[in-house]
Amino acid sequence: MKQTVWNITLASLITLVAYIALYAIWGAILGGVENPTLKLFLIALMTTAAFSFFLLYTSKIKNSVGEDEVVSDYKDSEYVSFVDDFKMIIKRESKMLVCIAMIVLICFAFNTFDVIIFGKKTISFPTLIYAPMCLFDSAIDIPFVGYAVSAVLDCVLYIIFLLIYRKKKYNYWMKNKV
Repeated sequence: MKQTVWNITLASLITLVAYIALYAIWGAILGGVENPTLKLFLIALMTTAAFSFFLLYTSKIKNSVGEDEVVSDYKDSEYVSFVDDFKMIIKRESKMLVCIAMIVLICFAFNTFDVIIFGKKTISFPTLIYAPMCLFDSAIDIPFVGYAVSAVLDCVLYIIFLLIYRKKKYNYWMKNKV
């Protein structure tokens, strides 16, 4: 569990740095969008996608863990479909998905506590590390809904990227298996 939390934290920090570095580019790309809510929603979506990719990188690609899992999962069987692979990985990734949801929930709790009690960021300052995971709170004005959407999209995009990565690794592995 410690490694899972570390991978999430590292991915979030990398995303935060990338967000800050790419904000000007994203702002220029989205400069033609007139609706500020839509603009915020698109930035949140791009940041969530970046977080999910960096999470895949930190947890699966960096140390070849994902490649080893694919080889282990398919050494005696054939890759059939995304659906079958999804069933296989959802069990393995359940800890990751629960951790993502719990971190977003904890951020919600700390930020809500600050708003209600202090009216400004006081004890929730450490949640800044996980801001890329919670950006839909800025785009959606209903208090808990933004965090819920963030948690769901963080998990869904991570699983989608993982499915694509596994399919690509399986194809590579089968092509070079002689």
